[in-house]
Amino acid sequence: MTRLSLRTLLQGAGDEVHRECLARWCGDGSGTGKQALARAAAAMEDEQLVFRRLAELPRKLQDLLETFLADGGAVRSVQDLFGEFGRNFRSRFDLEASLAALHREAFVWLVKDRRWASFDSPCWAVPSELVECVLACRRRRQRQLQDVLTLQGFLDARYFRERTGGGGSGAAGADGKDKAADHARKIYKLYTLESSMTQRLQRLPQAVAALVDTALQRHGGIAPIEDLLDEQDGDDPIDLGFVGKSLEEAMVGTTGTLELARIGIRPAENAVVVFHEVALHAIRRRGEQSTPAVDEQLSCGGDMATNVGRFLRELQQSKVMFTAGGELFKASQKRIAGLLLPVPGGFLDEDQLLDLVYRFCLHRRLIDRRGERSLRPTPAGLEFDRAPLQDQTKMLLAQFVEDRALPGEPFHQTRMRRVLLRLLRRAEPMCWQDVSILPFLARNAYLAQIDLPPTEEFFAARFQGGSYTPSETLQQMCWNLLVWVKKRLFPLGIVDIGMHGGRITALRLSKVGAELLDADPAGKVGGTRSSVIVQADFEILVFPGDDVHEVVHLFDRFARRTKSDHVHQFRLEQATVAAGVADGLPGAQILQELTDRARVPIPQNVLYSLEEWSRRPTP
Repeated sequence: MTRLSLRTLLQGAGDEVHRECLARWCGDGSGTGKQALARAAAAMEDEQLVFRRLAELPRKLQDLLETFLADGGAVRSVQDLFGEFGRNFRSRFDLEASLAALHREAFVWLVKDRRWASFDSPCWAVPSELVECVLACRRRRQRQLQDVLTLQGFLDARYFRERTGGGGSGAAGADGKDKAADHARKIYKLYTLESSMTQRLQRLPQAVAALVDTALQRHGGIAPIEDLLDEQDGDDPIDLGFVGKSLEEAMVGTTGTLELARIGIRPAENAVVVFHEVALHAIRRRGEQSTPAVDEQLSCGGDMATNVGRFLRELQQSKVMFTAGGELFKASQKRIAGLLLPVPGGFLDEDQLLDLVYRFCLHRRLIDRRGERSLRPTPAGLEFDRAPLQDQTKMLLAQFVEDRALPGEPFHQTRMRRVLLRLLRRAEPMCWQDVSILPFLARNAYLAQIDLPPTEEFFAARFQGGSYTPSETLQQMCWNLLVWVKKRLFPLGIVDIGMHGGRITALRLSKVGAELLDADPAGKVGGTRSSVIVQADFEILVFPGDDVHEVVHLFDRFARRTKSDHVHQFRLEQATVAAGVADGLPGAQILQELTDRARVPIPQNVLYSLEEWSRRPTP
């Protein structure tokens, strides 16, 4: 990239030009010659002043100035600028007028050097001091979060980055960079050994160790110092400088201000940060050492997919109307809500559950709004209802990951949900863990790997209005993610919830979730097959096994579920069998499924009725 210093650009310029440049950058136009140029150049290296002046420029001039900071170089001809960015201007005259405006603000100057100057197309340049200041600040800000939140970034910024950035030229310089990078990898590997992290945590001063323990347990390793002091029992004041020095010397964490507003998160001033690698180790170790208390287990299985099927079948069997605003009529809404299986624990009431199913069917085009404001299943809806439970659950999960109806900033929440699912995939199926572990780890991992430039660009448009202020804190990000787990993953059957004293205390990856996320086949968890008992009064008892969710989902198509507990109960009725046959489930398949799983022979009256109902499906 070609760059020219301020002294080179203003070489031979008069005193009036020097005073004007000083007035723009220093607020004081007194001075000429080398001293004036030195003061102006120093001002162009002041980051706060530079970015404040850049922010004061109109957006059109900011965009034009950005072209001088790109790979094309800090020296650009008018002809090249108009050829590349002419679409952003009404005419070449408009481009030249914008360049003149930047010149008046002392950001660009005409190049007089014959190597660039041209009679046909004049060249403009930004001083190299200004370019280096802006680019260096942006490079540092791009790595800022990783340097503070991760041990790797901290080590790289403090000990290795400058070394690998230099090293001379040629083969010797390249060899020096390789050696420094290899040394950095070895040091990082040593510091991230589990035994090493455990020892460093144990050697912290008592007051700092208590602070770190509170930060890990209640905040996931990132917390403002004020919150930590309020949550601690002791009244002794703690010196933030001492805390930061102790954490950094032990390579456990650091302290400082987290400038998060530019990525849509409330800033954390005077925050205590436990490095992501150390927090991951400490949180997992605590989870392995202490099992959360659980006195009530809640599980959904495949009920959400069953509810979607019931909704679609109701649209086939009766006329369901919707209002001009697209909402279901109250009478239809009440009738259909009564047909849906409730979500254990009350995390979704009847209306919320129906709304969730309705929105899913609309977004996935499983239903179509037809004439007379009525709803009918589409071919895709009919295909969904007959698909395997795992395929239905995968489609529901894809929809729920992108759900924007829950609290929290959707930009961050949707990405953290994907991180949480990756963490959940590595979890041990059917093993309880503290309810806060997954949200904490998902947030920390997300922030540690966040791509800052596109994130900043996304939120920059909101700040331009002048009224946007990020409101979601680091802790709220975790609690909002937990709301998604309770209201989406749990109803989907991917996780089970453990309660103690009326409060959620634990989560675990369910058998359905293990199969869906390819974490572990459900057969490895138990190794048994579900069985049934069919009684003479047409009641069916389904005893649990590895495939119980698939069995329950299948039986929901031709029988009425009367109870869902450790043993599921169904009742065979002529109307339900007829609905199953009409839905593409042959009577022979129903009988075969019951016979293969029956613990005792099926009563003759049930066999006779099933044959009759499947042959004459109308009730």
